[in-house]
Amino acid sequence: MANQNDSENWREELKRLGKEYFIIQEMLRTGFLKLTPEDIALYKTKIKELNDVNGEIYRLSHELRGIEDITPLIEEIRKNRIARVKAERIIKKAERAKTLEEHKRTISEKQKSKPNFLGEKFASKLKFEGGDAGKLQASGLPTLNDLHDLSQATGISRERLQWLCYHRQAATIDHYTRFQIPKRKGGMRSISSPKPQMRLAQSWVLDNILSKLPIHDSAVAFREGKSIVDNANFHAGNALLVRLDLKDFFPSVRFHRIKGLFTSFGYNYGIATVFALLCTDAARIGAKLNDKQYFVALGDRYLPQGACTSPMLTNLICRGLDNRLTKLCASLGWRYTRYADDLVFSHEDEQADLKKLLGLVKKIIKEETFEVNEEKTLVMRPHQRQTVTGIVINDGKLRLSRRDVRNFRAFLHQYTLKGAEAMSQRLGKDATQYAKGYLAFMRMVNPEQADKFVQEYAWLA
Repeated sequence: MANQNDSENWREELKRLGKEYFIIQEMLRTGFLKLTPEDIALYKTKIKELNDVNGEIYRLSHELRGIEDITPLIEEIRKNRIARVKAERIIKKAERAKTLEEHKRTISEKQKSKPNFLGEKFASKLKFEGGDAGKLQASGLPTLNDLHDLSQATGISRERLQWLCYHRQAATIDHYTRFQIPKRKGGMRSISSPKPQMRLAQSWVLDNILSKLPIHDSAVAFREGKSIVDNANFHAGNALLVRLDLKDFFPSVRFHRIKGLFTSFGYNYGIATVFALLCTDAARIGAKLNDKQYFVALGDRYLPQGACTSPMLTNLICRGLDNRLTKLCASLGWRYTRYADDLVFSHEDEQADLKKLLGLVKKIIKEETFEVNEEKTLVMRPHQRQTVTGIVINDGKLRLSRRDVRNFRAFLHQYTLKGAEAMSQRLGKDATQYAKGYLAFMRMVNPEQADKFVQEYAWLA
C-alpha cells in the first residue's frame, strides 16, 4: 500500500512541477547536481514561485474537470461571429451600392443640365460656368447658364434639347427637310427647312435673343419695317451704281463664328455651344447600310438656308462689315446698303473713283472673312438699266422691270383662259392669292403700273 501511495505522490509531483524541474530536484536529492548555497537559495525561491503557479493551475484544472465540454459552445460562438461578419459585409455592400446609385443619379442629373459631350467634335469647352450676366441683362437677354435654365425658358425638356443639338456624323434622323430650288439666274439653291421640333427651338432663339439685339442701319434685309423698296429708294437718283455679291453667304458662316457670337452676347461657352448647334447644321446625304437609312454629314456645320435664325444671325455677324463699309463710303462720298449677300454702292457722280472704292471694299470684305463673287459684280451707269434687289431705279423712279411685268401679264392671261383651279395646280398654291399678292407688291413699288393691271383685270381689285 505504501508503495502504491509513493507512486501516486510521485506522479502528482511530476504533473505539478513539470518534467524538467522534477529531474533537477531528483538530481539535487541524489547528489548528482552540486550547487553553491546562493544557487540553492535562488533555486528554492524559483521552485516556490513555480510551485505556487503550478499549484494554481493544478487547482483550476481540477475545478474544470467537473465542467462539461465547451467546444460546442465555442463552435457556436464562432458561427455567430462568422454570420455577423457576413451580415456586416452585406450591409456595407448594400450601402456602397446605394451610394454608387445616388452618385450615378447625381451625375446623370448633372449631365442633363450640363452635358460634357454633344458629339464627336463638341466635347471641349462645354463648361457651363462663367458668362457675363450683367451684359445679358443690359441687352435685355435672358440669363441662361445651362440646359436646365434653357428648358425652363423654352418649355422643351433637357433630353429633347440635347437630342436636337447633338452632332452625329451618321444620324438615323435628320432634323431638316432638304430640297433644291432653281436660282433666278441659273443653278440650284439648297434649302434646309427645319422640322417642327427644331423649328420650335430656333423660333424661341430668334424671338427671345436675336431679335432683341441691334443690327446696323445699312442692313435692310430680314428686319421689321424694311423692304427691298426701301433698299432701292436709298440709291434711286444716283448716277453710278455698283453691286457686289458675297460668295456662298450662308455656308461661309461656320459654327465657330456663331458660337463666338453668342459668347460675345455674354453667354458661357457651354450654352453658347448649345445655341450654335441648334442654329447650324452640316450638309448631309442619305445612305443605306443593312437596310437602315442614315444621313451622313459632309464637312463642317454652317448656317442652313431655310432656318428662321439664319438671316438674323448673318445680320449680327455682319455688323462689323456693315460698320466698316458705311464709314468707308461716307469718307469717299458713296452710299451703301446690304440686303443679305447683296451689297449695293451708289454715287451721284458718274465719274467717281470706282477703282479706289472696289479695292478698299474687297480688302475689308476679305478681312471680315467673306469672299466676293466676282462673276456677279455689276457696275451700272445712267445709260444702262440700274436695278437694286430686282427693282429698276433709273431716273430716280422705282418700277418693276419689263421682263417682270411681261411675265405677270402672261400669268394673268393664262389665268383668264384656263381658270383659277388649273393655274393653282400648275403653281402648287392658290393662283388667285398669288396674283393679288404680286399686285400688292407692284403697287408698293410703282402704283401707276399696278393701276394699269387693275383696269385690265378688274377681278384683281
